[in-house]
Formats: sequence, C-alpha cells, structure tokens
Amino acid sequence: KNSSRLGAANLLAEAASFDMKEAYGLSMPLININGSVGPAETKIKNSEDSKGIQSTAGMNFSGVLYDGGRLGSLVRWREELSKSSLSAARSAREQVVYETISIGLERNRYKVQANVYQQQSRKMSCMVELLAEIVKEDKGRASELLQARKTLAQAQVSRDNALALVRQMDVRMNKILGSQTEIGDGIAVPLSAALEKGEVIRHMATHPDILQLRAQVDAAEQFALAVEAKQKPQINWTASSTASSRGEQKSVSLQAGLTVAYSIFNGGADQAAAMAARKRADANRQQLEEFTKTLNHKVSELFEVSGSAQDRAKKYADILKDSDRLRVSTFQQWSQLGRRTLFDVMSAESDHFNMRIAYVNALHDGYQANAQLRALGGGLSDWLELSP
Repeated sequence: KNSSRLGAANLLAEAASFDMKEAYGLSMPLININGSVGPAETKIKNSEDSKGIQSTAGMNFSGVLYDGGRLGSLVRWREELSKSSLSAARSAREQVVYETISIGLERNRYKVQANVYQQQSRKMSCMVELLAEIVKEDKGRASELLQARKTLAQAQVSRDNALALVRQMDVRMNKILGSQTEIGDGIAVPLSAALEKGEVIRHMATHPDILQLRAQVDAAEQFALAVEAKQKPQINWTASSTASSRGEQKSVSLQAGLTVAYSIFNGGADQAAAMAARKRADANRQQLEEFTKTLNHKVSELFEVSGSAQDRAKKYADILKDSDRLRVSTFQQWSQLGRRTLFDVMSAESDHFNMRIAYVNALHDGYQANAQLRALGGGLSDWLELSP
C-alpha cells in the first residue's frame, strides 16, 4: 500500500486501460451534431436583399467501411499494451514482496548471529571471572586473563556489529513499508522446504516479466500490421443532414456517400514506417528469448546455490555435535586436569562459535535462494496468500 513504485505501476496500468477504451471508441461509428444562430444578410444582383436571423442545425454520421484491418490492429495493439502494463504492475508488486522478504531474512540472519555472539560473550565472561580468581593466587597466569578478555571483547564487538546490521535492515524495511513493522522470527521456516526444478520452470511461464515481454511482442506485431494496413485504400461512409431557417424560409438537406483515400506516392515513408515497426517487433521477440534463457540459467544457478547451502548446513550440523563435545572436553582437561593450555580452550571455543555462525549463514543462504526461486516461479505473492 505504501510503495510509490507499485503505485506508479498501477497508475500506468490504469492509463493503459483507458488508452484501450479510446481505441475501442475510435473503431465505432462517429456521430456529430452542430448548430449556429445569428443575423444574416443575402444580397443578389437584381433581387431584393434578404435579412433576418438565421439558424442552422446539422448531424453527421461517419464510419469505416474498409481500412485493411488498420483499426482492428490498433485496438489489439492497445489491448496488448494494456496487458503489458498489468504485467508490469504485477512485476513491481513481486519485486516489492521479494525485497521485503529478502530484507526480513537478512534481518533474521543478523539477529541469530547476534544471539550466537551473545552466548559466546557470556561464555567468555565466565572464563574471565574464573581467570581473575586464578590470577589472584597465581600472578604468572595474568597473560591468560588478557587473552580471555581480548576474546571477550572480540565477541562483544561482533555482537554489536550484528545488532547494528539488524537496525539497518529495520531502516530498509521501514523505507519499503512506510511504517514500523515487526518481523516474526519464524519468517525463514516456510522457506526451508526444497523446491522441484521442473515445477519452478513450469511456473516460470507465468512470471510477470515474461508475460510483459510477450505482450510487448504481440503489441509490436499488431502495430506493424496497423502500419502496413495504412498503405491500403481507406474507405469511409458518411451521412449528414442539415436544417436551416431564416424568417419564413426553411430548408432541409440530406447527403450520403463514400470517401476514398489512397496514397499513391509519399517518398517511401509508409514502407519505411512499416519496416521500422517490423524490426521493433523482431527486437522484442529476441529480447523475450534472451530473457527466457537468462531466467532458465538463473533458476539452474539458484538450485545449485540452494542445494550447496543445504548440504553445508547439514555438514555443519554434524560437525557442531563433535565441536561441542570437543570444547567441553578441552575445558574440563584445562580446568580440572591441567592437561590443556588456555590457548587450546580458546581455540576450541572460537572454532565452535565460528562453526555456528557458518551454520547460520548456510541456512540463510538456502532461504534466500529458495525465496528467489519462488519469485522466479509462480511468484511470492500467490504463494504467501496460499500459505497458512
């Protein structure tokens, strides 16, 4: 509702629909009326002058009898342009929806990262407190306390950076939606489901950008036909009636007939215009073919990204289990048995939390790819309306 881009696209679609109605009107028979009233004087040599108030009223009828299909092609041209504008409005809507979801996913990514860094900060805070007590008894281990404080500061900085990115996503979201909007933490859950490539490619035929380009191709074809038809004879029928009155004199006239117009020579302007329209139609057709190929390659690329992200997430999940056991074991060996150094403990902790961040990123890379695949397929708007 608040997107100016979408509002402009909708207004252009409405304007195109009125252009189409105008074309329909031009193909219908025309009826005009006219009239006049005022003083009049007639002087004829060797006759008595005639003076008085003269009034006239008339009605004209006209229509196309034969134009080589020009008006019909113009009507269909406007129809296709109207379809193109409707598809453009739908495309603008899909772009706004995708940008909103994409920003929501990125916000969720950074929020989860901030939670991971916050957990690491709490872990390091406990470590710092423990080492502070140890240093009171053993001054020689002060360097270990410094190292723990450094790791704590790094975790806090990473947490603050992630929270700053969350706020940036909020600003972007507010720019799109025009108001403060809360995004639920479960936004990513529906996008975790894997898609079938064949289904996406089938639905890709209804992608608004493809429909827009296809309508532009058809519109260009119809316009080319209209330009070519202009070179054929143009035959119109006309009928008119005029009534006039001046004093006691009254008269009525009726006329009907055909008008024929045919351009014998105009320097090749009509032929050049027809050729230009054909070239534009061919160019639009090639643009459609190129865009379709680009979408197919994009879909294949996104499926690779989605599959790779899901595989990485599964591997990270398995590694995290071993990493968690390793860090717990390393801490116990350091704190209770003295068999490990603090460096070993810090290394195990950092590896574990870095692995968790990598796991979060892999998941959200997959979510983003799936969101884009749905956008390229049947569209996110329809899918969201059908989602529970």
